[in-house]
Amino acid sequence: PPQAPHCEHAFCNACITQWFSQQQTCPVDRSVVTVAHLRPVPRIMRNMLSKLQITCDNAVFGCTAVVRLDNLMAHLNDCEHNPKRPVTCEQGCGLEMPKDELPNHNCIKHLRSVVQQQQTRIAELEKTSAEHKHQLAEQ
Repeated sequence: PPQAPHCEHAFCNACITQWFSQQQTCPVDRSVVTVAHLRPVPRIMRNMLSKLQITCDNAVFGCTAVVRLDNLMAHLNDCEHNPKRPVTCEQGCGLEMPKDELPNHNCIKHLRSVVQQQQTRIAELEKTSAEHKHQLAEQ
């Protein structure tokens, strides 16, 4: 979190950035402040904030976890309610994709794409092989 240097008010970075898109003042006391003026908050405040208990960002998707702010990123990576968490298709193709794309996933369409890519690669390799055989024959 940044803080204004003169009045020492501290803010959430995303919130103050949004505020500054409208006006260049401190939202608390209205003193003149710009993004360039902002400085990081002191370490003691960062340490205090890191101990705050907050709800998971995926609460809207059903997660009921309440974690310390400093553990949030680790939790989000493993949160089973994270719609962007990578999952593996268990219907046959084994594709890894974001969890929220799984309902619209079509194994046949994916596998056709894989086969097409492989056929293209095989054709390229056969062409290269033929060129190398021709060069060898010439030598």
